[in-house]
Amino acid sequence: MSEFFAEDEVATFGDCVSDEERKQRFSVILVNTLIWIVLVLVVAMTLGSALIVALVGKLMQLLLAEYNVRRLQAFGCTVSERQFPTVLRAADDVCERFGIENRYRIILIPSGELNAFAILFARKKVVVILSELLEAVIETPDELRALLAHELCHTVLDHGWRHTFEIYKPMRYVAARELTCDNAGLVASGNLEATKSLLKKLCVGKRLSKLVNESALIAESEQIYRGLTGWLLRQYLSHPPAGARIKNVQEFYEDLMEE
Repeated sequence: MSEFFAEDEVATFGDCVSDEERKQRFSVILVNTLIWIVLVLVVAMTLGSALIVALVGKLMQLLLAEYNVRRLQAFGCTVSERQFPTVLRAADDVCERFGIENRYRIILIPSGELNAFAILFARKKVVVILSELLEAVIETPDELRALLAHELCHTVLDHGWRHTFEIYKPMRYVAARELTCDNAGLVASGNLEATKSLLKKLCVGKRLSKLVNESALIAESEQIYRGLTGWLLRQYLSHPPAGARIKNVQEFYEDLMEE
């Protein structure tokens, strides 16, 4: 695996936080702290009945956890030594690179949509990859690691203790987290061009990705965010435009190269 970042520079997913996410963290932490204070007061005022209701809901999640995971498996198949071992080895590389002790189950399901996402069912941490996207990257190891690192970054930052604490997560913050996960993908791949290629495939698909004009894509993203309409879009888009994601990994790469 090619490396251009020393492990002491980028050792964890926390070292990959995007500038956009960093700008918003204080306000998100402040609002969520206030929410938790209110919830504690509600529990105290209801003599703990609200807490009991919450615990019952959590218990139901735990009871249904394995059922939900197997329901996903029924749609496709689970990556293992016998099933898509290339993906398993790439995931192990990412986990080793970022010091992740848990080995998440990776489930491949069919879909006509080119995307991927991370899901947490209670304590069952699962990464789901849609088949069309895997087809686009499985023969390019650096892109495969970038994809897996992006999704594993979500499981760590979105489904760990932060998931419990961050009751309030505005869309602009969610979109900024996507940039953070892209940065993690860049570090895991050790290949800037491969990471950009993955982002282009997410935008237009495998066949057309090689025809994409990168500078035009970046200029388009800047136009999308311009003015009042752009400001409104930022409040509702869960994913930044592809050009903004490409520009972000480029700047993240350049910043680390300067250190």
